[in-house]
Amino acid sequence: MKFLEDKDFKLLKKLISLNQWETKDFVFQYLNKIYSTIVETPEYIFAKGNIPIALVAHMDTVFEDDSNERDFMYHTPEGVLWNPNGAGFDDKAGIFSIFKIIEEGYLPHVIFTTDEEIGSEGAWKLVEDFPTQPFGDLKYVVELDRANEYDCVFYDCKNEEFWSYIESFGFVRAFGTSSDVKHISFAWDIAGVNLSIGYKYQHTKDEILNIGAMFETISKVKRMLDDVDNLGCDFKYLT
Repeated sequence: MKFLEDKDFKLLKKLISLNQWETKDFVFQYLNKIYSTIVETPEYIFAKGNIPIALVAHMDTVFEDDSNERDFMYHTPEGVLWNPNGAGFDDKAGIFSIFKIIEEGYLPHVIFTTDEEIGSEGAWKLVEDFPTQPFGDLKYVVELDRANEYDCVFYDCKNEEFWSYIESFGFVRAFGTSSDVKHISFAWDIAGVNLSIGYKYQHTKDEILNIGAMFETISKVKRMLDDVDNLGCDFKYLT
């Protein structure tokens, strides 16, 4: 059973206490200590790393109005977090996971967007401002914003080689309607995927976060980052 260390508990608790704009300030300050090249606008933040894979998470939740009043409960035997008023693990768990990956010495490209929950407005503004990908060396895009434990969702990207590659890390192909990576990968002609990050019952007050599932995805993404030198070429967006 995976448990949260005290510093991780504090970080996740901090993230869920913030509304979207406070989260955006927090993310910028965090990245500014680590990355040398950061682009910030009202709609998004991205930073250039040294690993040619972009990780994506969104900074809004469906529980914006009472965000500062949220706390969470931790059921240790099951390794599950929840809050009776809704915690917003969609997508604070994604932000937390990217931070954990960075803390372990990885420096991928990262993208954080606003207003995903009302139509991916931050992602649309990103690809409007940057019609081609701004990183120069991008193999593929990974969003950490999917419910459940093992899902990988490719939306309209039909690159079967990419499907097989992502599934080789222990994910199972599932289907979804939309998320930021759908628009980003299409606009930049780069394959993209949305991965499960451990929450369930999103957009409701019954939302929970499975800590073990979240850390399992973190471990798989680190393996992907470690494997990047074995990729012969970029994964293109195919329809």
